[in-house]
Amino acid sequence: MKLPRAAYAIWLSFDKTEWTLIGKDTDSLTYELNPDVETSKNVLGETIVNHSGYQPELAVDTYYARTEDAIYEKILNMAMNRKFDEDSTAAYLLEAVLDEEVRDSDTKTLTGKGWMENVVVVPQSTGGELAGFGLPFNVSPNGGRVEGTVSVTERVPTFTPAAGGETPAALSEQKLAKTSSKSNLS
Repeated sequence: MKLPRAAYAIWLSFDKTEWTLIGKDTDSLTYELNPDVETSKNVLGETIVNHSGYQPELAVDTYYARTEDAIYEKILNMAMNRKFDEDSTAAYLLEAVLDEEVRDSDTKTLTGKGWMENVVVVPQSTGGELAGFGLPFNVSPNGGRVEGTVSVTERVPTFTPAAGGETPAALSEQKLAKTSSKSNLS
């Protein structure tokens, strides 16, 4: 079965209680993995592939400031006050691959696989075009990725780490409380 694009959802939070669903103002949002792969040939004519890992990054190029978004005040503060310290930029990203489109959670609870990790949020610019006040930002992983399950009701995620898995101290809660998301994917 081919999953629709809207079955893959991404939330961002600065406190793990208030989540913002990312993607409202865009028709394309990709978490780039940026694999470090080098291919060469040896004297025997064999191809050698050396894969050294990933350097993922999520570029949210079309984030328009919405005062109701849980992330708005923090991103505005970072951008306008040129903050780059760890306390200001540290956040949490939750990725989910659901069994249906995230908008279907408006009428029923959806479930799927989830991954939460510590990230760093870096605003890229302010202003933008006439469509709205733009505050585009990039998100880079900062360790502590945890796999688990996610359930989503009314576009609000609840993440549960996998049983028996090691959970880093930064993500030690066994279950995140269901909270209100302040932005919805259309």
